[in-house]
Order: sequence, then C-alpha cells, then structure tokens
Amino acid sequence: MTFPALAARWSGFAPTTRGLAWFILDQTFLVSTFVLIKWLGAHHSVLQIVFLRLAIGLVVLLPKIVQLGPTGLRTRRLGGHLMRNVCAIVGMYCSYLALTRLPLADATIVSFTGPMIMTILAVLLLGEKVRWRRWSAVLVGFSGVLLIAQPSAGTPLDALGIALFGTFVTCLSVATAKNLLRYEPAMQVTIWYTMLSLVLIAPFGIWAWQWPTAAEWPLFIGVGLLSTAGHYCFLRAYAEAEAGYLAGFGYVRLLFAIVIGYFVFDEVPGEWTLAGAAVILTSAVYIGWREAQLHRRAGPSRGGAPR
Repeated sequence: MTFPALAARWSGFAPTTRGLAWFILDQTFLVSTFVLIKWLGAHHSVLQIVFLRLAIGLVVLLPKIVQLGPTGLRTRRLGGHLMRNVCAIVGMYCSYLALTRLPLADATIVSFTGPMIMTILAVLLLGEKVRWRRWSAVLVGFSGVLLIAQPSAGTPLDALGIALFGTFVTCLSVATAKNLLRYEPAMQVTIWYTMLSLVLIAPFGIWAWQWPTAAEWPLFIGVGLLSTAGHYCFLRAYAEAEAGYLAGFGYVRLLFAIVIGYFVFDEVPGEWTLAGAAVILTSAVYIGWREAQLHRRAGPSRGGAPR
C-alpha cells in the first residue's frame, strides 16, 4: 500500500481513534525513555541527561526546522512558550531525578496525580467552579499517594516528594501547551519547546558534563529520539481527542512500567503500592470522565457547569 493510500485510510478514522493511537504511542515511548533514564542516572547527572535529551531532540527536528524556515516558525506567543518551557524543564528534571531513586512503577504511579493537580490549578488559576464530586475524587486520589508513602511500603519520601513536585510543575506546562495548541500547530509547539528548553538548560548541562562511554552514547541518543517522538505524539493525541477520553487509557503506561520494571530491573510492586495505584488511577479516570461529560454538556461554549 502506498503512503498516500495509508494517509487517506488514516484520515478516515474517527478523531478519537486517531487520538488514542497517538496516545498509546506516546505512552510506549515515555516508558521506554524512563527505562533508559534509570540506567543512565546511575552514572550521570540528571542535568546532563536533560541537556542531551533536548540537544539530540533538536538534531532530530533540524530537517523540519529548515523546511519551515523563519516564516513557518514565527510566533506571537513567545511569552507563553517561555513560561511553558521553564515549567517543563523543572518538571523534567524532578521527574528524571525521581526515576533514579524510585522503582519504575512507583514513579509512574505518582504521575497519575496529574488530573487531580490540574483540577486544583483550574480553581486557582482559571477561577473554575469545582463541586463536591470532583473535589472528592481529588481527595481520594491523594489518599492513594498516602498509601504508597506509608512506612511499611518502603517508598523513599524525599524521592516521592520530588516526583509529586515534578508532576505539579509539569501540569503547569501542560496547561500552557494546551493553550498554545489553540493557535499554533503541534510541530511548531514542539520545535519551540525543544529550542528554548535547550537554551535554558545548556549552562547547567555543560557544568555537570561527564563524557559518556561508547556504550552509553546509544542510550543517550535513545532518550533524545524517544522523548522527542513521544512529545510530538502527546500533542497530536490531545489535538485529536478529548483529554477526558484519553485519561481512561492512562493505565496502559502503568502496565508497561510494572512489566518492564519486573523483567529489566527485578522490581516487584508491593501490595501497598498496588493499592495506592488502584486508588489514584480510579480517581484520575473519574476526573477525566467527568471532564468529558461537562465538555459535552457545554457544547461549543467556553463555559460549562460547575464541576
């Protein structure tokens, strides 16, 4: 089958189906990146990992940058990109650092607190009205974090705190990115993200530099390739499908993390970790479902009923 025929067939799928396909790809790339970061984090600074991840990502994007040229990359929202990139870098650093100190499944589970944090940010930053059902889901979700954090679970509390803060800052970045996507295509947002983030992190990455071995270079390249591809897939997924619909499939990332953690790192999640994961994931799915319901009721308007 020729490429035009494949493209036509792809366009024939419903937007939600295309969004889900992009989302599954994003989750696959994300967990694969996590695995490489855990390996590299044992021998290199997280600052260097973030720096090389972005540098390699920029190399991957160079053909597209040349194709678009200055005109295609022009933006009127440089402030929005800059704010988004600062949050993204801090979130990336904290998340990568937590990965080096937590089991793969635990670090992945904490990322599912994102919908709860987004609910709180919607109230604080956007003035949205959130009613008792979503607040209850938020409280239930964070109780799952307490299950993971309780002493018998054996989870390092400092690493757990770093992971939570990283998720919080990443949510700020996601909220800004979703706003940018209303005005600019996903590829343009991806390119600006990579270029600005690289400029911001470069001094720290060079300061922490330690030359990789010949065996480590492919791993660093893999981090750059997989994370850049995953970032693009993430933007395409949320451009095609509702966030509430995609939230219901977030468990895919956790399943990947548990399986890979077991076979690659010999990590077996404890009963408290699994219990906390069930609570957090259930809460996240409910919040996503509730958001989708309210979005449908609101129709094309920007408003909507209190949540």
